[in-house]
Formats: sequence, structure tokens, C-alpha cells
Amino acid sequence: MTENVMHMIKIVSNQLSREINNFAKQFGLTGVQLQIIDYINHLPQNQFVYQKDIEREFNIRRSTATSVLQKMEENQLIIRNVSPSDSRIKIISALPKAEEIQPQISRFLETTNEQLLSCLSAFQRRSFIKALEKLPEQIDLMTTKEEDHDHKNRL
Repeated sequence: MTENVMHMIKIVSNQLSREINNFAKQFGLTGVQLQIIDYINHLPQNQFVYQKDIEREFNIRRSTATSVLQKMEENQLIIRNVSPSDSRIKIISALPKAEEIQPQISRFLETTNEQLLSCLSAFQRRSFIKALEKLPEQIDLMTTKEEDHDHKNRL
């Protein structure tokens, strides 16, 4: 019998989402907001972050990113300033409120990663990480093939 990989990944994804959302609740945040704060705070000081970067990093749609970032701005976690090079684009920066909770976020994420990987040997960890890195690319290939197939059928 073959494993239902999609089902297993979905179960793990749901468990991790619940875990991070439960942690984020203490700050009045969602798991996605918490991860965005972590992402912004771990970039070099001189690197600008745009909404497109967040969409790409978290594989979320533009509308989702817009609503999450608007809520974060309302809650004074981030600020969006007009880019000096293009007035249509906004640079996203963390505000002190987000920076203050970063050490707790980092500890939570590090501890959770360690706990997740603790049941794997060093070799299994490396293999697991490599496999996880390949999956999004493979899914993109599958999606592209399906879109090409659908397009050909419409012609």
C-alpha cells in the first residue's frame, strides 16, 4: 500500500499551525503575523522588505498578504513607507512593539525546531530538510504541467 503523502503533510501542517497560533495568541497575533515579524527582524538592517518578498517567502496570495500586513500596521507592529525609488511600492519595517517580542519568538521557533527534529538522526535530519526543500519545486512543476494540459484541452 502506498502512503498518502499529501494527507500526512496536511496533518503535520495543521498540527504546526495550531502550535504556532497557540503561541502567538499570548501576543494577540496569528501564527502568520508572528512568522512575518521573525522574517523581517532577521534580515540585514540595510535590506528592504516589500510585500512581494513576504508573498514569496510565505507562499501567500497578494490579497492575503495585504490583509495581514494591514492588520499588523493597525496593531503598530510594522510600518509601510513609500520606497524612494518607486512611489507605488512600500517598504515594510518592524516597529519597536514587534522588535520587543522577537527574542521570545526566536526561542519558541528554535525550541520547536529542535523538538521536531529530535527524533531524527543527523543523517535523517539532513535528508528530511533536503526533501522538504525539493517539494515546493516539484509541486510547482506539477501545477505547470496541469495548467499546460488544461490550456491544450481548451484549444
